Amino acid sequence: MDKIVTIAINDLRVFLKDRSNIIFLTLVPLVMTFIIGYVNGGGFGGASSQLRVDLLDNDNSELSAQFIASLKEANSSLMLCPADNDENDGCNLGDNAGLTREQAEQRVRDGDTLALIEIPAGFGVAVESFQPVSLSYVSNEDFTAPGFIRQAVDAAALRVNGAIVAARVGTDVAGQIEGITLDAGGQADFTQQVYDRAAGIWAANPVSVAYELTAQQESSTGEINLQSGLAQSVPGMGSMFVMFTVFGGMTLLVIERKQWTLQRLVSLPVSRAQLIAGKILSRFLLGILQFAVVIAMGFLMGVNFGKDPLAFILIVLTYTLSITALSFALGTQLQNEEQASGLSLLLSLALAPLGGAWWPLDIVPEFMRTIGHISPVAWAMDGFNQLAFFQGGLGDVLLPVGVLLAMSVVFFAIAVSRFKYE
Repeated sequence: MDKIVTIAINDLRVFLKDRSNIIFLTLVPLVMTFIIGYVNGGGFGGASSQLRVDLLDNDNSELSAQFIASLKEANSSLMLCPADNDENDGCNLGDNAGLTREQAEQRVRDGDTLALIEIPAGFGVAVESFQPVSLSYVSNEDFTAPGFIRQAVDAAALRVNGAIVAARVGTDVAGQIEGITLDAGGQADFTQQVYDRAAGIWAANPVSVAYELTAQQESSTGEINLQSGLAQSVPGMGSMFVMFTVFGGMTLLVIERKQWTLQRLVSLPVSRAQLIAGKILSRFLLGILQFAVVIAMGFLMGVNFGKDPLAFILIVLTYTLSITALSFALGTQLQNEEQASGLSLLLSLALAPLGGAWWPLDIVPEFMRTIGHISPVAWAMDGFNQLAFFQGGLGDVLLPVGVLLAMSVVFFAIAVSRFKYE
């Protein structure tokens, strides 16, 4: 064990003697982490206080107006275009005073608006006569918040549906009570009164949620968004820069082989296993140090990494171990420094976004989430997100930890079997 530690310490000493390595280990990841966190949290225009949505009201009835009012109550940040357009052209309509269905669909495709909601003609008559009616909803389903828009639409539709159900049930119950006889006109009036009453009660929000922020988050919406963005970017950028740092071991292996450093080490009383273990340990420790730098910044910024420190540490350790193992598994097959440097950069810039280090995997299509999990980054981010956003515990991260450990075993087996000095 002493020989393994000695080899690792020597490699660490050589690495840290280079000032450029120290800068890349500390300053660069800190700057990148803050920038990505700021963008994900809504900085630089990344998130607007207004969610631009095109709404076409082809009915223009009292009930369609009530639906639109319910939509705004469900999400006050919606800018419903063209009705809510202002003097600054917040709807980005240009010289167009109105919108056709084709124009609105094109605006969604072009990203000029987040979604299109269309109320069909006859909406009010259908609701009053309790006939089925469908609203049209078109969305890009990207990361800019269509999920919130769909929730608002569903909430407004639920209010209408709730009033309809109340009216129907009330009418059926009244018809079954002895002594109450309603003709066709009286039944229609009774049903409408029940509907209006139910809609009025629903509009008054008889059950509400008292939402209160913790003292740490009360200061401003910007700070809340920044904390949320950093909770994504800190582990994400930490994961990416661990790859940059650890994959540098591939280049080091090639250089040491060409300079006959490895061959000279073999002449010493050091076994093959001890030599490999020492090299792996040095890169593993550098990866942990890299992660520690980024995580320390997150703590200083007040990021909440969850309630289970042990689970968080396990993810950090197993992820760094898997990347170290992958680095040595690949490094044994490389012939020159150019191959090593190019592969290191390619893998880091491919596995990071693919695995959700730059943005949450929730915003990508399902098939991309599946593909993304070939990257160790995806499993690590799954665990980090469980802890930071869902306040999970050790039991919630056992699957990511187990997968990362399995990857480590496979990669190490490949590295040991193919390691060569020549």
